[in-house]
Amino acid sequence: SMALSNIIAEKGYNPLEVNTEAKVMMEAVEAGVAITSIHLETKARIEGIDLDTFQQLAADAKNNCPVSKALSAIRIYLDASLI
Repeated sequence: SMALSNIIAEKGYNPLEVNTEAKVMMEAVEAGVAITSIHLETKARIEGIDLDTFQQLAADAKNNCPVSKALSAIRIYLDASLI
């Protein structure tokens, strides 16, 4: 949410609300238990943005967020929608 809000503001839009819920999948693996994927559900309210632009900025935030980069060994899924 922080990375997306920053990117949106840098592009000249006003992020009124950005909320993200993360669901972490943990599974038993040979070495014990491991995080195997993360599903992010982001809902945002942004003045003056169209859906295509929002989707592009959300994908950019997911791919370039410092946390996403730190967790790059794990598959991260993103569902982003405007409210």
